[in-house]
Amino acid sequence: MQSAHLQSKYETSWHPSSWKSYDTVQQPLYENKNLLEQCLLNLKSSVNLVTEEEINSIQYYIQEAAKGNVFILQAGDCAETFLDCNKFNVKTRVQHLQNLAENLKNILNKPIVIIGRIAGQYAKPRSHLLETINNISLPCYRGDIINGFDFNGEARKADPLRLIRAYECSKSTFTWIKDYLRLNLDIKNNLFFCSHEALHLDYESALTRCSPKSGKWYNYGTHFLWLGERTKNIHGAHVEYLRGISNPIGIKVGPNTTPNELVSLVKLLNPENKQGRITLITRFGADVAHSILPSLLDKIKNTHLSVSWSCDPMHGNAEKTQHDIKTRYFKKIWQELNETINIHKKYGSILTGAHFEISPINVTECVGGSANITEEQLKTNYLTFCDPRLNRDQSIEIVDKLANHLLLT
Repeated sequence: MQSAHLQSKYETSWHPSSWKSYDTVQQPLYENKNLLEQCLLNLKSSVNLVTEEEINSIQYYIQEAAKGNVFILQAGDCAETFLDCNKFNVKTRVQHLQNLAENLKNILNKPIVIIGRIAGQYAKPRSHLLETINNISLPCYRGDIINGFDFNGEARKADPLRLIRAYECSKSTFTWIKDYLRLNLDIKNNLFFCSHEALHLDYESALTRCSPKSGKWYNYGTHFLWLGERTKNIHGAHVEYLRGISNPIGIKVGPNTTPNELVSLVKLLNPENKQGRITLITRFGADVAHSILPSLLDKIKNTHLSVSWSCDPMHGNAEKTQHDIKTRYFKKIWQELNETINIHKKYGSILTGAHFEISPINVTECVGGSANITEEQLKTNYLTFCDPRLNRDQSIEIVDKLANHLLLT
Protein backbone atom coordinates (compact mmCIF):
# COMPACT_ATOMS: atom_id res chain seq x y z
CA MET A 1 0.00 0.00 0.00
CA GLN A 2 1.21 3.52 -0.80
CA SER A 3 2.21 5.63 2.18
CA ALA A 4 0.19 8.75 3.03
CA HIS A 5 3.23 10.83 2.06
CA LEU A 6 3.40 9.26 -1.39
CA GLN A 7 -0.33 9.67 -1.93
CA SER A 8 -0.29 13.34 -0.97
CA LYS A 9 2.71 13.97 -3.21
CA TYR A 10 0.82 12.79 -6.29
CA GLU A 11 -2.45 14.55 -5.48
CA THR A 12 -1.01 17.72 -6.96
CA SER A 13 -2.22 18.67 -10.44
CA TRP A 14 -0.51 17.08 -13.41
CA HIS A 15 0.58 18.78 -16.60
CA PRO A 16 2.87 17.61 -19.44
CA SER A 17 5.92 19.25 -17.88
CA SER A 18 5.28 18.48 -14.19
CA TRP A 19 7.94 15.77 -14.49
CA LYS A 20 10.59 18.49 -14.38
CA SER A 21 10.08 18.76 -10.61
CA TYR A 22 11.00 15.10 -10.09
CA ASP A 23 14.18 13.03 -10.10
CA THR A 24 15.33 12.87 -13.71
CA VAL A 25 17.58 10.23 -15.29
CA GLN A 26 18.62 9.19 -18.80
CA GLN A 27 18.09 12.69 -20.22
CA PRO A 28 20.58 14.33 -22.60
CA LEU A 29 22.55 17.44 -21.69
CA TYR A 30 22.20 20.10 -24.38
CA GLU A 31 24.76 22.88 -24.67
CA ASN A 32 22.52 25.10 -26.79
CA LYS A 33 19.50 25.70 -24.53
CA ASN A 34 17.99 28.37 -26.80
CA LEU A 35 17.99 26.03 -29.79
CA LEU A 36 16.44 23.31 -27.63
CA GLU A 37 13.57 25.61 -26.65
CA GLN A 38 13.02 26.61 -30.29
CA CYS A 39 12.85 22.95 -31.33
CA LEU A 40 10.42 22.10 -28.54
CA LEU A 41 8.17 25.02 -29.51
CA ASN A 42 8.23 23.68 -33.06
CA LEU A 43 7.17 20.23 -31.82
CA LYS A 44 4.41 21.64 -29.65
CA SER A 45 2.79 23.15 -32.74
CA SER A 46 3.27 20.04 -34.90
CA VAL A 47 0.42 17.86 -36.17
CA ASN A 48 -0.64 14.76 -34.25
CA LEU A 49 0.82 11.49 -35.50
CA VAL A 50 -1.97 9.28 -34.12
CA THR A 51 -5.60 9.77 -33.19
CA GLU A 52 -7.49 9.46 -29.93
CA GLU A 53 -9.65 6.78 -31.55
CA GLU A 54 -6.59 4.69 -32.43
CA ILE A 55 -5.25 4.96 -28.89
CA ASN A 56 -8.59 3.91 -27.43
CA SER A 57 -8.72 1.05 -29.92
CA ILE A 58 -5.41 -0.44 -28.82
CA GLN A 59 -6.53 -0.21 -25.20
CA TYR A 60 -9.63 -2.22 -26.12
CA TYR A 61 -7.51 -4.94 -27.73
CA ILE A 62 -5.26 -5.11 -24.67
CA GLN A 63 -8.40 -5.71 -22.61
CA GLU A 64 -9.36 -8.51 -24.98
CA ALA A 65 -5.88 -10.00 -24.71
CA ALA A 66 -6.24 -10.12 -20.92
CA LYS A 67 -9.35 -12.26 -21.46
CA GLY A 68 -7.45 -14.59 -23.78
CA ASN A 69 -9.37 -13.49 -26.87
CA VAL A 70 -6.40 -12.08 -28.80
CA PHE A 71 -2.62 -12.29 -28.59
CA ILE A 72 -0.28 -9.31 -28.81
CA LEU A 73 2.99 -9.39 -30.75
CA GLN A 74 5.19 -6.43 -29.86
CA ALA A 75 8.35 -6.46 -31.93
CA GLY A 76 10.73 -4.48 -34.09
CA ASP A 77 14.11 -2.83 -34.11
CA CYS A 78 16.11 -2.23 -30.97
CA ALA A 79 16.76 1.32 -32.16
CA GLU A 80 15.45 2.93 -35.31
CA THR A 81 17.87 5.10 -37.25
CA PHE A 82 17.39 8.07 -39.53
CA LEU A 83 19.35 6.23 -42.21
CA ASP A 84 16.74 3.45 -42.30
CA CYS A 85 13.84 5.88 -42.52
CA ASN A 86 12.74 5.23 -46.09
CA LYS A 87 9.66 3.71 -47.64
CA PHE A 88 11.34 0.44 -48.66
CA ASN A 89 12.75 -0.29 -45.20
CA VAL A 90 9.48 0.56 -43.47
CA LYS A 91 7.52 -1.67 -45.86
CA THR A 92 9.99 -4.51 -45.29
CA ARG A 93 9.66 -4.24 -41.51
CA VAL A 94 5.87 -4.08 -41.62
CA GLN A 95 5.66 -7.04 -44.00
CA HIS A 96 7.82 -9.13 -41.69
CA LEU A 97 5.69 -8.28 -38.66
CA GLN A 98 2.56 -9.12 -40.63
CA ASN A 99 4.02 -12.47 -41.66
CA LEU A 100 4.92 -13.31 -38.07
CA ALA A 101 1.43 -12.35 -36.94
CA GLU A 102 -0.12 -14.50 -39.65
CA ASN A 103 1.94 -17.49 -38.47
CA LEU A 104 0.77 -16.89 -34.91
CA LYS A 105 -2.84 -16.52 -36.02
CA ASN A 106 -2.80 -19.75 -38.02
CA ILE A 107 -1.46 -21.76 -35.08
CA LEU A 108 -3.34 -20.12 -32.20
CA ASN A 109 -6.56 -19.63 -34.17
CA LYS A 110 -7.18 -16.20 -32.65
CA PRO A 111 -6.66 -12.59 -33.78
CA ILE A 112 -3.16 -11.18 -33.42
CA VAL A 113 -2.56 -7.53 -32.60
CA ILE A 114 0.78 -6.12 -33.75
CA ILE A 115 2.44 -3.38 -31.73
CA GLY A 116 5.52 -2.46 -33.70
CA ARG A 117 8.65 -0.98 -32.18
CA ILE A 118 8.51 1.53 -35.00
CA ALA A 119 7.78 5.16 -35.90
CA GLY A 120 9.49 6.63 -32.84
CA GLN A 121 12.00 4.20 -31.28
CA TYR A 122 14.87 6.67 -31.63
CA ALA A 123 16.05 7.02 -28.02
CA LYS A 124 17.96 4.42 -26.03
CA PRO A 125 18.75 4.23 -22.31
CA ARG A 126 22.38 3.55 -21.49
CA SER A 127 24.13 2.10 -18.46
CA HIS A 128 27.10 4.47 -18.74
CA LEU A 129 27.49 8.13 -19.67
CA LEU A 130 30.77 7.59 -21.52
CA GLU A 131 32.18 5.12 -24.02
CA THR A 132 35.94 4.58 -24.18
CA ILE A 133 37.81 3.37 -27.28
CA ASN A 134 41.63 3.45 -27.54
CA ASN A 135 41.83 5.50 -24.34
CA ILE A 136 39.48 8.14 -25.76
CA SER A 137 36.25 8.72 -23.82
CA LEU A 138 33.18 10.30 -25.41
CA PRO A 139 29.47 10.46 -24.51
CA CYS A 140 27.65 7.22 -25.31
CA TYR A 141 25.46 6.97 -28.37
CA ARG A 142 21.94 7.45 -27.00
CA GLY A 143 19.90 7.03 -30.17
CA ASP A 144 19.52 9.16 -33.27
CA ILE A 145 17.08 11.52 -31.57
CA ILE A 146 19.97 12.67 -29.35
CA ASN A 147 23.35 12.14 -31.02
CA GLY A 148 25.23 10.26 -33.74
CA PHE A 149 26.70 6.77 -33.73
CA ASP A 150 30.10 7.77 -35.21
CA PHE A 151 32.81 7.86 -32.56
CA ASN A 152 33.90 11.48 -32.68
CA GLY A 153 33.29 14.51 -30.54
CA GLU A 154 30.98 16.31 -32.94
CA ALA A 155 28.74 13.30 -33.60
CA ARG A 156 28.38 12.48 -29.92
CA LYS A 157 27.15 15.95 -28.93
CA ALA A 158 23.47 16.13 -28.02
CA ASP A 159 21.88 18.08 -30.88
CA PRO A 160 18.38 19.61 -30.40
CA LEU A 161 17.78 19.61 -34.17
CA ARG A 162 17.65 15.83 -34.00
CA LEU A 163 14.34 16.15 -32.14
CA ILE A 164 12.78 17.68 -35.24
CA ARG A 165 14.29 15.06 -37.52
CA ALA A 166 13.04 12.25 -35.26
CA TYR A 167 9.54 13.68 -35.43
CA GLU A 168 9.68 14.04 -39.22
CA CYS A 169 10.96 10.47 -39.59
CA SER A 170 8.18 9.20 -37.32
CA LYS A 171 5.63 11.16 -39.32
CA SER A 172 6.87 9.72 -42.61
CA THR A 173 6.94 6.21 -41.14
CA PHE A 174 3.33 6.47 -39.97
CA THR A 175 2.31 7.66 -43.44
CA TRP A 176 4.10 4.76 -45.15
CA ILE A 177 2.58 2.22 -42.74
CA LYS A 178 -0.96 3.52 -43.27
CA ASP A 179 -0.50 3.68 -47.04
CA TYR A 180 0.84 0.11 -47.11
CA LEU A 181 -2.02 -1.27 -45.02
CA ARG A 182 -4.61 0.63 -47.03
CA LEU A 183 -3.24 -0.44 -50.42
CA ASN A 184 -2.82 -4.08 -49.44
CA LEU A 185 -6.40 -4.93 -48.62
CA ASP A 186 -5.66 -8.64 -48.96
CA ILE A 187 -3.58 -8.52 -45.78
CA LYS A 188 -5.44 -10.67 -43.30
CA ASN A 189 -4.07 -8.95 -40.21
CA ASN A 190 -4.51 -5.19 -40.16
CA LEU A 191 -4.47 -4.72 -36.39
CA PHE A 192 -1.25 -2.72 -36.46
CA PHE A 193 -0.20 -0.17 -33.87
CA CYS A 194 3.06 1.59 -33.03
CA SER A 195 5.07 2.01 -29.86
CA HIS A 196 8.33 3.24 -28.38
CA GLU A 197 9.95 3.67 -24.99
CA ALA A 198 8.92 6.83 -23.14
CA LEU A 199 12.47 7.99 -22.58
CA HIS A 200 13.18 11.48 -23.92
CA LEU A 201 10.79 13.46 -21.73
CA ASP A 202 11.13 16.84 -23.45
CA TYR A 203 10.16 15.20 -26.73
CA GLU A 204 7.29 13.18 -25.25
CA SER A 205 5.78 16.11 -23.36
CA ALA A 206 5.98 18.31 -26.47
CA LEU A 207 3.69 15.83 -28.26
CA THR A 208 1.25 15.60 -25.35
CA ARG A 209 -2.00 17.51 -25.76
CA CYS A 210 -5.40 17.72 -24.11
CA SER A 211 -8.15 16.15 -26.21
CA PRO A 212 -10.88 18.62 -27.23
CA LYS A 213 -13.28 15.65 -27.32
CA SER A 214 -12.73 14.01 -23.96
CA GLY A 215 -10.63 16.47 -21.98
CA LYS A 216 -8.03 13.74 -21.41
CA TRP A 217 -4.31 14.12 -22.01
CA TYR A 218 -2.79 11.93 -24.73
CA ASN A 219 0.66 11.50 -26.18
CA TYR A 220 -0.17 11.91 -29.86
CA GLY A 221 3.31 10.76 -30.96
CA THR A 222 2.47 7.05 -30.75
CA HIS A 223 -0.20 4.60 -29.62
CA PHE A 224 1.59 2.76 -26.80
CA LEU A 225 4.55 3.75 -24.63
CA TRP A 226 6.55 1.70 -22.19
CA LEU A 227 8.42 2.53 -19.01
CA GLY A 228 11.93 1.10 -19.02
CA GLU A 229 13.73 -0.87 -16.35
CA ARG A 230 16.15 2.05 -15.76
CA THR A 231 13.44 4.71 -15.42
CA LYS A 232 10.69 3.14 -13.30
CA ASN A 233 11.62 4.84 -10.04
CA ILE A 234 8.26 5.56 -8.42
CA HIS A 235 9.54 9.00 -7.37
CA GLY A 236 11.05 9.69 -10.79
CA ALA A 237 10.24 11.97 -13.68
CA HIS A 238 9.27 9.21 -16.12
CA VAL A 239 6.62 7.81 -13.81
CA GLU A 240 5.30 11.30 -13.14
CA TYR A 241 4.99 11.95 -16.88
CA LEU A 242 3.29 8.66 -17.67
CA ARG A 243 0.74 8.84 -14.87
CA GLY A 244 -0.94 11.79 -16.57
CA ILE A 245 -1.45 10.51 -20.12
CA SER A 246 -4.28 8.27 -21.26
CA ASN A 247 -2.30 6.06 -23.65
CA PRO A 248 -1.92 2.43 -22.57
CA ILE A 249 1.42 1.89 -20.83
CA GLY A 250 3.87 -0.99 -20.66
CA ILE A 251 6.11 -1.46 -17.62
CA LYS A 252 9.33 -3.43 -18.01
CA VAL A 253 9.65 -5.72 -14.98
CA GLY A 254 13.19 -6.84 -14.23
CA PRO A 255 14.69 -9.31 -11.74
CA ASN A 256 15.08 -6.72 -8.97
CA THR A 257 11.40 -5.75 -8.95
CA THR A 258 9.68 -6.57 -5.66
CA PRO A 259 5.95 -7.38 -5.39
CA ASN A 260 5.25 -4.35 -3.20
CA GLU A 261 7.17 -2.04 -5.53
CA LEU A 262 5.23 -3.32 -8.52
CA VAL A 263 1.86 -2.92 -6.82
CA SER A 264 2.66 0.67 -5.80
CA LEU A 265 3.78 1.48 -9.33
CA VAL A 266 0.68 -0.02 -10.95
CA LYS A 267 -1.64 1.78 -8.53
CA LEU A 268 0.07 5.08 -9.19
CA LEU A 269 -0.09 4.72 -12.97
CA ASN A 270 -3.60 3.26 -12.97
CA PRO A 271 -5.42 4.65 -9.91
CA GLU A 272 -8.85 3.85 -11.39
CA ASN A 273 -7.78 0.25 -12.13
CA LYS A 274 -8.89 0.51 -15.75
CA GLN A 275 -8.62 -2.62 -17.87
CA GLY A 276 -6.23 -2.32 -20.79
CA ARG A 277 -4.25 0.52 -19.21
CA ILE A 278 -1.22 -1.43 -17.90
CA THR A 279 0.84 -4.20 -19.51
CA LEU A 280 3.55 -5.75 -17.35
CA ILE A 281 6.43 -6.88 -19.59
CA THR A 282 8.66 -9.29 -17.68
CA ARG A 283 12.35 -9.45 -18.60
CA PHE A 284 14.26 -11.59 -16.11
CA GLY A 285 16.80 -13.69 -17.99
CA ALA A 286 16.92 -17.43 -18.56
CA ASP A 287 16.40 -19.62 -15.50
CA VAL A 288 15.31 -16.66 -13.36
CA ALA A 289 11.54 -16.34 -13.91
CA HIS A 290 10.67 -19.31 -11.69
CA SER A 291 12.16 -17.59 -8.63
CA ILE A 292 10.54 -14.16 -9.21
CA LEU A 293 7.42 -14.32 -11.36
CA PRO A 294 5.20 -16.45 -9.05
CA SER A 295 5.34 -13.92 -6.19
CA LEU A 296 4.54 -11.07 -8.61
CA LEU A 297 1.58 -12.96 -10.07
CA ASP A 298 0.24 -13.73 -6.60
CA LYS A 299 0.61 -10.14 -5.39
CA ILE A 300 -1.09 -8.62 -8.43
CA LYS A 301 -3.90 -11.18 -8.21
CA ASN A 302 -4.43 -10.72 -4.46
CA THR A 303 -4.59 -6.94 -4.78
CA HIS A 304 -7.14 -7.27 -7.62
CA LEU A 305 -5.21 -5.10 -10.05
CA SER A 306 -6.18 -5.14 -13.72
CA VAL A 307 -3.07 -5.79 -15.78
CA SER A 308 -1.98 -7.70 -18.85
CA TRP A 309 1.20 -9.80 -18.84
CA SER A 310 3.74 -9.97 -21.65
CA CYS A 311 7.19 -11.57 -21.84
CA ASP A 312 10.31 -9.88 -23.17
CA PRO A 313 12.89 -12.69 -23.35
CA MET A 314 15.49 -10.46 -25.01
CA HIS A 315 16.67 -7.87 -22.52
CA GLY A 316 17.55 -10.18 -19.66
CA ASN A 317 19.72 -12.33 -21.90
CA ALA A 318 22.28 -9.96 -23.40
CA GLU A 319 25.91 -10.91 -22.82
CA LYS A 320 29.33 -10.53 -24.40
CA THR A 321 31.36 -13.19 -26.13
CA GLN A 322 35.02 -13.85 -25.34
CA HIS A 323 35.79 -11.43 -28.19
CA ASP A 324 33.74 -8.68 -26.51
CA ILE A 325 30.84 -8.78 -28.97
CA LYS A 326 27.42 -8.11 -27.46
CA THR A 327 25.02 -10.90 -28.38
CA ARG A 328 22.07 -12.99 -27.25
CA TYR A 329 21.80 -16.76 -27.41
CA PHE A 330 18.69 -18.15 -29.07
CA LYS A 331 18.49 -21.05 -26.61
CA LYS A 332 18.35 -18.66 -23.64
CA ILE A 333 15.73 -16.47 -25.31
CA TRP A 334 13.57 -19.54 -25.84
CA GLN A 335 14.31 -20.85 -22.35
CA GLU A 336 12.97 -17.68 -20.70
CA LEU A 337 9.93 -17.62 -22.95
CA ASN A 338 9.23 -21.31 -22.29
CA GLU A 339 9.64 -20.89 -18.51
CA THR A 340 7.36 -17.86 -18.46
CA ILE A 341 4.59 -19.62 -20.39
CA ASN A 342 4.75 -22.58 -18.00
CA ILE A 343 4.59 -20.38 -14.89
CA HIS A 344 1.57 -18.46 -16.16
CA LYS A 345 -0.18 -21.77 -16.84
CA LYS A 346 0.69 -23.14 -13.40
CA TYR A 347 -0.66 -20.06 -11.62
CA GLY A 348 -3.81 -19.74 -13.70
CA SER A 349 -2.64 -16.56 -15.39
CA ILE A 350 -2.77 -15.55 -19.05
CA LEU A 351 0.32 -14.55 -21.00
CA THR A 352 -1.21 -11.96 -23.28
CA GLY A 353 1.79 -11.15 -25.46
CA ALA A 354 5.48 -11.37 -26.29
CA HIS A 355 8.04 -8.64 -26.95
CA PHE A 356 11.00 -9.17 -29.30
CA GLU A 357 13.81 -7.17 -30.87
CA ILE A 358 14.03 -8.39 -34.47
CA SER A 359 15.22 -7.55 -37.95
CA PRO A 360 13.48 -8.47 -41.22
CA ILE A 361 16.83 -9.33 -42.80
CA ASN A 362 19.28 -12.08 -41.92
CA VAL A 363 21.67 -10.15 -39.72
CA THR A 364 24.13 -12.13 -37.60
CA GLU A 365 23.68 -10.65 -34.14
CA CYS A 366 22.23 -13.48 -32.05
CA VAL A 367 23.87 -16.89 -31.68
CA GLY A 368 22.03 -20.12 -32.45
CA GLY A 369 18.65 -21.06 -33.80
CA SER A 370 18.12 -23.53 -36.61
CA ALA A 371 20.45 -21.42 -38.77
CA ASN A 372 23.22 -22.38 -36.30
CA ILE A 373 24.84 -18.95 -36.20
CA THR A 374 28.08 -19.26 -34.25
CA GLU A 375 30.02 -16.70 -32.25
CA GLU A 376 32.63 -16.67 -35.02
CA GLN A 377 29.94 -15.69 -37.56
CA LEU A 378 28.63 -12.69 -35.63
CA LYS A 379 30.84 -10.20 -37.48
CA THR A 380 29.53 -11.38 -40.86
CA ASN A 381 26.46 -9.12 -40.84
CA TYR A 382 26.39 -7.42 -37.44
CA LEU A 383 24.45 -4.21 -38.16
CA THR A 384 22.72 -3.13 -34.97
CA PHE A 385 23.51 0.29 -33.53
CA CYS A 386 22.67 -0.92 -30.03
CA ASP A 387 21.36 -4.34 -28.94
CA PRO A 388 21.51 -7.59 -30.96
CA ARG A 389 18.32 -8.61 -32.78
CA LEU A 390 16.90 -11.91 -33.88
CA ASN A 391 17.17 -12.08 -37.66
CA ARG A 392 14.41 -12.98 -40.10
CA ASP A 393 14.80 -16.75 -39.79
CA GLN A 394 15.37 -16.70 -36.04
CA SER A 395 12.30 -14.53 -35.44
CA ILE A 396 10.13 -16.85 -37.53
CA GLU A 397 11.48 -19.78 -35.53
CA ILE A 398 10.90 -18.20 -32.11
CA VAL A 399 7.35 -17.19 -33.01
CA ASP A 400 6.55 -20.70 -34.24
CA LYS A 401 7.94 -22.21 -31.03
CA LEU A 402 5.98 -19.67 -28.97
CA ALA A 403 2.71 -20.37 -30.76
CA ASN A 404 3.03 -24.16 -30.61
CA HIS A 405 3.89 -24.12 -26.91
CA LEU A 406 0.97 -21.78 -26.15
CA LEU A 407 -1.31 -24.14 -28.07
CA LEU A 408 -0.16 -27.08 -25.96
CA THR A 409 -0.73 -25.21 -22.71
